[in-house]
Amino acid sequence: MTDHFTLIPVDLMLKNILDEFQHTNRIFGIHQSLFFAPVKDDPICASRFGQWIESPIGVAAGPHTQLTQNIVAAWLTGARFIELKTIQTLDELHVSKPCIDMQDEGYNCEWSQELKIHESFDQYLNAWMIIHVLKDLLGHQQKKPGLIFNMSVGYNYQGILNENVQWFLQHMHNADEALQQKVKLLGQIYPKVKKLNIPTRLSNNVTLSTMHGCPPQEIEQIAHYLLAEKKLHTTVKLNPTLLGKETLHEIMGLSGFGTRIPDAAFEHDLKYEDAVPMLQRLQATANEMRLSFSVKLTNTLESENHKQVFPSNEPMMYMSGRALHPLSVKLAEKLQNTFVGKLDISFSGGADAFNVVELVNAGLSPVTVCSDLLKPGGYGRLHQYIKALRDVMKATYSEDLQEMIHKKVRCFCCTDEDAAWRNLIKYAAGINQNPAYKNTNLRLPTIKTDRELGTIDCIQAPCVHTCPTHQDIPEYLMQTATGDFDQAAKVILKTNPFPQTTGMVCDHLCQTRCTRINYDSSILIREVKRFVAETVLKNQDSESRFAFNGKKVAIIGAGPSGLSCGYYLAKAGFQVDIYESKPQPGGMVAGAIPSFRLPDEDLNIDINRMLSMGINIHFQSTVDNRLFETLKSDTDAIYIAAGAQQSVKLNIPGIQASGVLDPLEFLFNVKKGNPTGLGQNIVIIGGGNTAMDAARIAFRLVGDQGKVTIVYRRSIAEMPADQEEIRAVLEEGIEILELASPVKIVQNQGQVLGLLCQKMKLGGPDASGRKNPVPISDSEFTLEADTIIPAIGQELDIDFIEKDAIENQRIQTRISKVYIGGDALRGASTAINAIADGRKAAEEIIREINPATDLNQEVSLRPHDFDELMFKKSQRIRGISPVETPLTERKNFNMVTTTLTQEEAMAESSRCLQCDVLCNVCTTVCPNLAFRSFQITPIHYKLNKLVINNHQVNNEPDVDFVVNQPYQILHLEEWCNQCGNCTTFCPTSGAPWREKPHVYQTRNDFAESGDGYYFDEETSVLHHIKDGTQATLTMDHDQFIYQEEGVEIQLNPSTFEITGWNLDTEKNKEFTLSTAAEMSVVWQGFQHKNQS
Repeated sequence: MTDHFTLIPVDLMLKNILDEFQHTNRIFGIHQSLFFAPVKDDPICASRFGQWIESPIGVAAGPHTQLTQNIVAAWLTGARFIELKTIQTLDELHVSKPCIDMQDEGYNCEWSQELKIHESFDQYLNAWMIIHVLKDLLGHQQKKPGLIFNMSVGYNYQGILNENVQWFLQHMHNADEALQQKVKLLGQIYPKVKKLNIPTRLSNNVTLSTMHGCPPQEIEQIAHYLLAEKKLHTTVKLNPTLLGKETLHEIMGLSGFGTRIPDAAFEHDLKYEDAVPMLQRLQATANEMRLSFSVKLTNTLESENHKQVFPSNEPMMYMSGRALHPLSVKLAEKLQNTFVGKLDISFSGGADAFNVVELVNAGLSPVTVCSDLLKPGGYGRLHQYIKALRDVMKATYSEDLQEMIHKKVRCFCCTDEDAAWRNLIKYAAGINQNPAYKNTNLRLPTIKTDRELGTIDCIQAPCVHTCPTHQDIPEYLMQTATGDFDQAAKVILKTNPFPQTTGMVCDHLCQTRCTRINYDSSILIREVKRFVAETVLKNQDSESRFAFNGKKVAIIGAGPSGLSCGYYLAKAGFQVDIYESKPQPGGMVAGAIPSFRLPDEDLNIDINRMLSMGINIHFQSTVDNRLFETLKSDTDAIYIAAGAQQSVKLNIPGIQASGVLDPLEFLFNVKKGNPTGLGQNIVIIGGGNTAMDAARIAFRLVGDQGKVTIVYRRSIAEMPADQEEIRAVLEEGIEILELASPVKIVQNQGQVLGLLCQKMKLGGPDASGRKNPVPISDSEFTLEADTIIPAIGQELDIDFIEKDAIENQRIQTRISKVYIGGDALRGASTAINAIADGRKAAEEIIREINPATDLNQEVSLRPHDFDELMFKKSQRIRGISPVETPLTERKNFNMVTTTLTQEEAMAESSRCLQCDVLCNVCTTVCPNLAFRSFQITPIHYKLNKLVINNHQVNNEPDVDFVVNQPYQILHLEEWCNQCGNCTTFCPTSGAPWREKPHVYQTRNDFAESGDGYYFDEETSVLHHIKDGTQATLTMDHDQFIYQEEGVEIQLNPSTFEITGWNLDTEKNKEFTLSTAAEMSVVWQGFQHKNQS
């Protein structure tokens, strides 16, 4: 493996393109449904530099415009202004890897081509020719190119004068000789290429990109040279630092992004007062030369490398994406105000399908894209840009873009420039307040999980993996989307007997791993569950259960974990007796969660459904050592679900003062309607859900004159509480004082007066992975308070089992037949964790005591269409926001959120991307298209091995080889530069570029690799090499022939049964078939009928 590209000959690439399209209607894995199909007199067409282009959309100079396949893929999906990757005289650069980070706002540390100049030209020419072939193949009516290749050169005047850059400019001006050679080559594959009259001039225009710190005089000198000497339409790319330090920091401060812009970025970049006269002079030069002059907004924003994604040797990285958008728009407004709307501006700064119409209406076109295409959906996202423009033009009856611009501003007498300028001013006025460009995430949004990737069978929905109960979320969303709410309810109950409760108070970690996060916003999974529960299960009769199996189980605790365990055991035919110390069931959920989050009647719906299964609850039955021993002897199993019902004590001076309230007692008293002892100035200590509940309750009780403050020793980002609860706390006006640690309680005559705190700073990560708080010397301060509630955790409060009998995070204890789960095992946790532990305990008990019971939870693969799913995975769809009680009306205990309507629930569910059926994220986020999806028939081989012993060959059983999933991934090694983008978006803990099977497209590259696969199409032989061992697999007379050094084995392709062999029996040796089996999977990837 290497981190540099190997270039594929143009004839091989065209052959592969035509072959793939013939068999699958796809090119580079992109289905024809995502291709841009221009029509005659298309209203979205535009003109630029005296040329007609079929759309005002393009791709920005960057990773999408470096290699042939990238440019072709961008053109296929609608890009018609292709800003070629910047070339420079220094064309042997080392680029640090990884070099792309697009987790939210974008960052990169690569800024120039990774090819030599002559290689870059060759890639651009190859793309130019293949595009013209595809225009013909796809039946495009217009014979004119309809697209523009925009050269990008840098980075200083002397470099541009050097021989290799001059060679590039000359050949882009006239590529006749090289083009004719390629016509002969391609004519053998596509004979019509000889009659296509492909233009020999690839470009008559150029964008100047200069280094940070390039003097304004040199920028002008280069641009003047390109205009006056090279006669090229010229664009100068400008930096967002032109806004000025104060304005830029103000905008970034409003955005909430953590980008750190060094002062040096403003000191060495072009200043606005220098830029304006320079641009005016260049405009004049262009007019004199009868050429176009324009500016490009904007370059990426130089920032400090602070995220620990890129190598530490890179002090700076360069910001792009949605965080750059307000800066670029505001700079456009500033420039147009100076130039009274007459500056030609093209745009690339956080453009996407949701703002492209506004940008075109503002006259900021062509609109070119980079960061958005590095997100899941990739090149296919461009389809939505085109649709957005066409939809608006159709709705406004606009016959061309200029008419659309005038209709937007409702000004038909003003000039085109003036109309666009007015639209820009209006758009810029609200840009800083637009939530689309604000970072409101309390934690970095990512769908990555701890699941391993592996070479095969990598598909699993990250929401399902993250859910403690492993609910089949995509299945019940699909059922809801199609209106089958009864079936959705059955799917939910299969793994979660508390749908009504968890539909309201689940911490919904599933939503934090919803793939939609990388498109628009996570699906409201919890709210859909709530809708289904209220629609179907609220009045449901009791469920069916197995007949009594003669087995008895005792459960200690009737909270969510105990009831969950009891429900699944009773359903399986067990007699279940629950021993509960309180007079009612529900545990902490019933006694502590406030009614504005979970009304009692909704919890009781779930509890009554479970009790209808025949569960017996013995209320006010505290289990002590004696009863515990009796239960051990009288039952077949015991499940301890007693919860963690004792608050962890805060050990600081003054903790015994009057006005210090136990958090659980406070919550219980509120729920019962008992006096709380609450004052008017409340301080809550802690960052978990109990602290959030206590704070929100106190907020409702203290009245308009009271005050509630949360003190937490880490930052908000490290708080373990549910993000939604933290956000609700902040919305309701409760202050979170972060990075403050309690030192002692200030008191007078035993009464709380305040809390002495010490300021903290974050150090390195601790055992939990969170940043460790470190005290700051001489930073103590006092918070006034009359009530302090230290909610720092909960612990187990039982004496009938020793702690050393409990194994860390294991449901089975060291005592035979005794199980433990929920808060009793974990400490203070969440309801969904407790529910999950209850079900898992039930399953373990059933397997141990009554293994014949069917626990099959598998769901068959839903019917689906691969291309329809891939199309859906290219589209962004805005989610809905549930209706919430206004902040001014929350001084009560009424529910804050309302249930989704049927229409809302179905629409929200339909946004699900069905990630359990198909993932393919890596195939779309790779700008170089270095991943290919293929379809196989699932496999279950019972492999044998050949054992040579004393010259005898024995055919002996070995291991099973199983491939369960129909969709697999190959990694096209030559097209990968290890940029790291696939790692960012893969929902596993792995890196697809490293772990997926490496495939080479040419024999020479394979021979030099030492690792991977090569399929020889002429002989239909798959070659494999690993750790110096070479092997081949081919099909001959309906059987596989596997060969490696010293052996040939014939195999049944359906069963992989050994049908024959030819090997040397001189030495005792074993020949296993694991490598051959893996090769059989890859082999299927090269069969056209299997390409997905």
